Formats: sequence, C-alpha cells, structure tokens
Amino acid sequence: MLDQVQSLNPELIAVSLRRRFVEQFRPASAFICLSEQDQGALVHEIASLDFMADTDEPAKRFDNLIYGLMLSQIEALPAYHTAKRQPCGLMNELEQKITIPQIKARLPLIQTVTTDEFWTAGDLLAFEKVRQELRELIKFIIENGQEKSAVITNLYDPIINRNEGVVMEAAYDYGDYKMKVNRYVNDHQDTLAIQKLRKNIPLTQTDYQVLEHILTIELGSKADYQREFGETPFGLLIRKIAKLEPQAAMAAFSDFIDDQTLNQSQIVFVRKVIDYVVQNSYIENVTELMKPPFDKPQSFGKLFDLTKQQRLVEIVKAVKENAVRIG
Repeated sequence: MLDQVQSLNPELIAVSLRRRFVEQFRPASAFICLSEQDQGALVHEIASLDFMADTDEPAKRFDNLIYGLMLSQIEALPAYHTAKRQPCGLMNELEQKITIPQIKARLPLIQTVTTDEFWTAGDLLAFEKVRQELRELIKFIIENGQEKSAVITNLYDPIINRNEGVVMEAAYDYGDYKMKVNRYVNDHQDTLAIQKLRKNIPLTQTDYQVLEHILTIELGSKADYQREFGETPFGLLIRKIAKLEPQAAMAAFSDFIDDQTLNQSQIVFVRKVIDYVVQNSYIENVTELMKPPFDKPQSFGKLFDLTKQQRLVEIVKAVKENAVRIG
C-alpha cells in the first residue's frame, strides 16, 4: 500500500481530489500505528485509487477468495466452516491436471488444502502461503486459457418470507464426496482394480465388488454416488480419474498401426485417437471420430475404407468396454 500511495500521480484529478489523504499516507511512518480513523480513510479514500498491474484475472480472483476466507476466520464468522467448498473444488480441479509441470511441483501443497487438518488449524500464514504459491496455477483451470462466456439471465425472485437474526445451517456439502473419490483414486493407484483399469485390462467380479465397496460404503453411500456421478459405471469413473496409461493405449492400437497398408495420413489420425484416449481415458461414442479434433485435415470416412473403419471402431469400443465389462 505504501508503494502504491507513493507512486500516485498528483496531476490526476482523482488523486488531487484526495490530496490530503494521499499526503497523509505517503510517509512510511503513517502505517506504524493505524487508528480506526486512519483505517477508515484508507478504505474510503485511498483504496479506490489503488491499482494492480497484474493482468492474471483468475489469480486476482483467487487472491480475493483467500483474503475473504482469512477475514471470515479472523472474525469467527459461521461462513468460515462452509467456505472451504470453493477452494477445495479448485484444488480438486488442479489435481486433475497433474501432468502440467507447474501443478505437479505444487502437488503436496494442493493436497494439503483439502485436508481437515488444514481447515481445523485455520492458520492465517498457511492461507497466505497457499495464496502466494498457487495463485498462478488457477489459470490452468480455465479451458483453453480463456474464461467461458458469461450467461446473463433475468430472473424474478419474489420475497415470500423474511426471517432476520437467525444463522442458517449449512446443507450437507456433497462436493466433499467427489473430492474424497478423486483423492482416493489418485492415492491408491497401486490397487489391483485401479491398475487394471489404467492398463486396459477387464475387471473380474471380485475387482468390481472391491470398487463398489470403496465407492458406496467406504467413501460414502450409494445415494452419494448417484447424486454426484449418476449412472456412470464404477470402472468408467475410476478410469476417468486415474487415466489410461499411454503404453496401454498404444498397445490397444498397435496391431492396427502395424498394418503395412496404412499411409502417413492414416497413421497420424490413429495417433491422434491414441492421444485423445490417453487424455480422456476412453471415447464416449464412436461418432466422436467424425467430429473435432478428428475431422481435420481429412475426415474419418475419407481416410479409411469400410473395413479399416470397422476395425478402428471395434478397438475404440473395446477400450471403453474393458472398463465396464466384467471378465
């Protein structure tokens, strides 16, 4: 704040209108002991002149979020105990992008934020460390580096009841269940069932029962699972979180690639399919092969004859079914 005040241009109209306050807070000594009146002047007169050269909007919003949490903790507001959902959600999204080097380097701190111990401690210095070290990572959550377009809706919300002075109890935070599932899968990738899903190996009945016990008893209930993930099969959900190993994806398409009749354009197309499967764990529907990013420079239908199209479709289906089918 001192640097900001000292760098203000007195020739600007907005600054000259508040010259008395600007001059008051130019010396460093003005900040040694702030009275309530001084604090009011800073908030109402100086704060509006403050500027930030940082153009990283997601990072600045993260700053605002963490500062709000710190204030809630200092003032012992009831909202503090329910406010963890948003930062924990952000940490969960960052964990899904662990392949990004900057995120991988901060993974221990990211995982710490989602623990009960972190929130129980309510350590302001820990909050500040999180803000400083993770603010630059928030931009990776925004798709393609750009924010989604805002959707503006005009809703009429009439007041049907008024009840003042009563603290509202927080509803159950279902986001916690999703976070637990993601954390468990990432921390237990050496589990046999999860290894099979990552290596594109069909599950046995025992493997399925293990996953069912973990997802609907150990981490939560069947209702929790259905609420968060609907009818998504256990295997597909775990595969989506744990990711398919690149070697397993390559092995699934190896025979097709080794076909001596494939030309360079066809090989490039297949490798694009492999990259997609590695990133997304499977292809939801084979019709995706006719859509971006597979439609350029040539479409699936033009690149391959009917026989090769059928073979490639069978492989794509098999990769997905191996996460669902019980062997």
